[in-house]
Amino acid sequence: MTEVITAVYEIGGEDPARRAEEVAVEQSHELPTELAPANAIRDSLAHVRSVTERAGQPALVTVDYPAELAGGQLGQLLVLLIGNVSLQDGVRLVDVDLPASLTASLPGPRLGVAGIRALVGEPSGPLLATALKPVGMTVTQLADLASDVAAGGLHVVKEDQGLANQPWAPFAERVPRLAEAVRRASDRAVYLPVVDGSAEQIDFAMRAGAHGVLVMPGIAGFGALARAADGGGIVLAHPSFLGGFTAAASHGMAPDVLFGTLLRIAGADASIFPSWGGRFSFTRAECIAVADACRRPLHGLAPTLPTPGGGMSIDRAPEMLDAYGPDTLFLVGGDLRRGGDPRRAAERLVAAVTSG
Repeated sequence: MTEVITAVYEIGGEDPARRAEEVAVEQSHELPTELAPANAIRDSLAHVRSVTERAGQPALVTVDYPAELAGGQLGQLLVLLIGNVSLQDGVRLVDVDLPASLTASLPGPRLGVAGIRALVGEPSGPLLATALKPVGMTVTQLADLASDVAAGGLHVVKEDQGLANQPWAPFAERVPRLAEAVRRASDRAVYLPVVDGSAEQIDFAMRAGAHGVLVMPGIAGFGALARAADGGGIVLAHPSFLGGFTAAASHGMAPDVLFGTLLRIAGADASIFPSWGGRFSFTRAECIAVADACRRPLHGLAPTLPTPGGGMSIDRAPEMLDAYGPDTLFLVGGDLRRGGDPRRAAERLVAAVTSG
């Protein structure tokens, strides 16, 4: 039996059965079926498995793609699942099922949850992170902040995605200084600078003492995650520029597909996404679904560490721990700056998730 990649879409509008067939053809052949050679129709045309109409909701459509269409490549898989139809309203990818043979050819996390836990020396409890910001701080100011939060007990000290090569803190000067500051402050904290996805910046960061890198796949491309993993450290994916895929209920992708499944198979050891109750609009159910997609069994791939953030606070930490569970990297940023003592605030965050 031919192996298939199964995609589930929500398709709105009139005559969802017709639109389902159009999606299947668009995503596999992009040519009217009557113009395609017989062998192409036999071997590579996608087929609609089912169309379930739902009162007051978009129809739920399941499409099977011959697995060979992906060519064993991550980029081609993305083109197959949501390429051209990402330009169409009323089509939303909500689930993906991949055969084991294809999953084995994809990057996947090199470290995953277990690898990150090993690096920070935390075998079972919740993991804690913060972001170094704002842009405009000098290298010395950033190094002092990194040292404070590392000494306060946080596991991951990551740079904010807004840091690049600005004159206040140039990349080549900043990365070695911050790496050294974190190492001096704690032997259990890791430092992850933001990189542009190039092999040059990734290599520089690792040689300068970083424990991994922060990558924005929406900017650098999904392939940058696998490239970063070649450096041997943690690969933390940031959602910047990906919001357009998940912001609309009638378009793009469900958050768990993008920030869970797809970033995981692309090589993210940890995946940042906006948690409910912060500055963004994801619901509690959507956030829990992302975390589940990061960690559930997937043909032997290591689980990705879900990293909820986006306006989280120390006071909400127990609630977040109860909702997500301990195999989570909790990202708290600005709230650690209140009161003017980041180290003490970091200690309070640690206490908030360990006192119970």
